Amino acid sequence: MAMSKAYNTSMKIFEQVSVRNQPGLIEQLQAISPGEIVVVKGTYDHIETILDTMKVPYDYIQPGEMATHNGGRVMFINCRTYGEGKSPQAAKDFVEAGGRMVTTDWAVSLLTHAFPKRLHKTMETGDDVVEIQCSTDIARRLVGLNYAQCHPKWWLEGSSHIYDIGNGVVPLITSAEMEDRYGKPYVMVGFAEGKGEVFHFISHLELQRTHLRSKADKEGLEGFLKKMDATKTGDMEDAKVAELEAAYSTINTLAHLCVPQPILNTGGKSVLVGKSKSAAKSQKLG
Repeated sequence: MAMSKAYNTSMKIFEQVSVRNQPGLIEQLQAISPGEIVVVKGTYDHIETILDTMKVPYDYIQPGEMATHNGGRVMFINCRTYGEGKSPQAAKDFVEAGGRMVTTDWAVSLLTHAFPKRLHKTMETGDDVVEIQCSTDIARRLVGLNYAQCHPKWWLEGSSHIYDIGNGVVPLITSAEMEDRYGKPYVMVGFAEGKGEVFHFISHLELQRTHLRSKADKEGLEGFLKKMDATKTGDMEDAKVAELEAAYSTINTLAHLCVPQPILNTGGKSVLVGKSKSAAKSQKLG
């Protein structure tokens, strides 16, 4: 599969680029101990496969184990539907005690129960790919692509859950295309809760396809290496620039979500730089 090749190759490029642009990040990933990262099995999405590519250790648990597992330091919750019960309370307790929780797509239902009035589903998408915008400093750091004419894209699997945001929720990665088609722009959002923080992504972090729109998107590995100022090695496989952008940005994002530094702690300053029309209407930072 093209995206499998893109992930493996992007990890090699990430290792090179991070040494130059993000000193210490690789070392922090390598220092992660078993038990720090927890992945909760979902019906869809497989964040664990990317962590495997990154060689980050993790505990893999069932949704019903959330209430009894210690939760580690970071908990990734793969896409699945949640109702009321022990899991939302366990999620709330984990975050308030200082944990970082990362949820994808249908797991917005877990957040709706655990943190009422923060996020709620509005509608579902078709199978789609949309261009994303990084309008905050946090988003730019997470995505990690800073060359000119960069147009990263996000796959919306069929029936992805479009959501709206409430008080204190910060839009981090948005999509004007998604807003035009589905009414809301939120690809990634975050909020602080108690001593911890929560991040939610629409669709999946394990991206399975992208869209080759432009001539630049269709360039191969050599084109992406030039953009990233990286050197080709014998263990890299060829892939299209659009595929490598998607894979690289996901790996870079997961790296920052795994390391200990707080992401939303901005010293009291708003992390919002440029708000979409929906964000401007609904954002109410406390």
